[in-house]
Amino acid sequence: MISAPAQVACPRCGLSNSETTYFCTGCHQVLIHRCPKCWHEQRAGTLCEKCGTCFALYWELALERAMEEESRVWWAKLGAGLKAFAQMLALPFMSLGAILRILLIRLLAIRSSSR
Repeated sequence: MISAPAQVACPRCGLSNSETTYFCTGCHQVLIHRCPKCWHEQRAGTLCEKCGTCFALYWELALERAMEEESRVWWAKLGAGLKAFAQMLALPFMSLGAILRILLIRLLAIRSSSR
């Protein structure tokens, strides 16, 4: 005899859902929460029952790290753009002789460093 799958009542609307359903079929409330750190699945969604991670704090720290990285990349792009702009401004003032002299110095420096 085949038994019916276990049912779980939605905490928001009270609709009966299958035990393996992640979202309520009536109101779309989250029924199974997954820990962002260890991926443990559980019914309550504030603290992980397995590793003790606070979900809200974990996502707040992840957002803060992402914002810091975005800021670092923005400043790096700005610096690179300003450097390229400065080189473009200096280009008309460099003569062909100065360019050849710089290239020769770099070539000699590369050869002397490889020895």
